[in-house]
Amino acid sequence: MPGVRGHGAGGMTVVTVIRPKRRIFPGSYDQVRQVRLFVARVLEGCPVADEAVLLSSELATNAIAHTASGQGGKFIVNVYRGETRLMVTVRDDGSEHAPAVRPRGEVAESGYGLGLVELMADGWGHCGGPRCRDVWFTLEWKQGQ
Repeated sequence: MPGVRGHGAGGMTVVTVIRPKRRIFPGSYDQVRQVRLFVARVLEGCPVADEAVLLSSELATNAIAHTASGQGGKFIVNVYRGETRLMVTVRDDGSEHAPAVRPRGEVAESGYGLGLVELMADGWGHCGGPRCRDVWFTLEWKQGQ
């Protein structure tokens, strides 16, 4: 979503570049609340702000719990907001294990955050590896909603 394509007059393609709002957080659990506040402030007035805050919280928690970010590191949250779509990325300090949705029906007290992201987001994914990983989601809404 960093570059959104559209069509301009005369058949020319117009590219709108969306600059993200970005913040770096220490890799500790007390920062999850700060992530929620940051995303809520950036998306104030957005029709899907509540969903984005919840899903951002899940990705931040995962960065702390499952990557080097939670071992004295940091993580970065980027929020891109367009007219009818947004994307949030969480960049962590990496892990040997790729993020994965816990299989349904598996009994555990935690570990269902990515399942929630998969259920609620219009899209999500990840890229990176042991040194750095981005996990992202997108949400969409209709104009005037």
